[in-house]
Amino acid sequence: MLISLIGVAGAYSLVYFFIKNNEKIMILVSFAAGSMLGVSFFELLPEALEKHANVNSIMQYLVIGFVLFLLIEKAFFYYHCHEENCDRHVSVKLVMVGDTVHNFLDGVAIAATFLTNPTLGIATTIAIIIHEIPQEFGDIGVLLHAGYSKLKALVFNLISGLSAVLGGILGFYYLSKFESFIPYILAMTAGGFIYIAAADLLPEVHEQSTTRTKISVHSVAIILGITMLWLLKKLVAE
Repeated sequence: MLISLIGVAGAYSLVYFFIKNNEKIMILVSFAAGSMLGVSFFELLPEALEKHANVNSIMQYLVIGFVLFLLIEKAFFYYHCHEENCDRHVSVKLVMVGDTVHNFLDGVAIAATFLTNPTLGIATTIAIIIHEIPQEFGDIGVLLHAGYSKLKALVFNLISGLSAVLGGILGFYYLSKFESFIPYILAMTAGGFIYIAAADLLPEVHEQSTTRTKISVHSVAIILGITMLWLLKKLVAE
């Protein structure tokens, strides 16, 4: 609950006070693309490989996750794409699916570390809170760009964040039963985030970047999103 509230409220506060127009919201979309790539390559994949020594197997599930999110997107288009700005709304749904799975795994990680050692559990919780704010910051930007109000963006992200509570409860009581599946879920989630960033968010950024100034600003935002997740990972590791 704490992670959900701090992550979403912190990100929403930044958006509410500093983002006033669509041009700045697009910078958040660029940041979201970078942060998703950063989470995938600096957090999810290393964690999956740490829990499962077979690199080839993890890479296969990474590709499965990429293709799975492609199919989910096509299903959204086929069954629900009857509204204006359909591309943006489908992107939002994909982001929410990926973020919900990620938050669920965060809850499992918290349960697992508390069961091992309470001090380690507290450290893990703090680490997750630290990386949650920049990711939620980007997610809210994607929701706002799709036309959602600030309140609706907050509610959607809060609902997604609450999946960490479910992950924590299930992890506490049933971790031993599904622990062997976690590396594969991590890899598939990474593949999904890479798909969202590469196939949905980055093309949208390129389409909106019509001048050299915009291109450079969006490029910096993408790199900043990647770099911030890398720095947070290094900080937590130390």
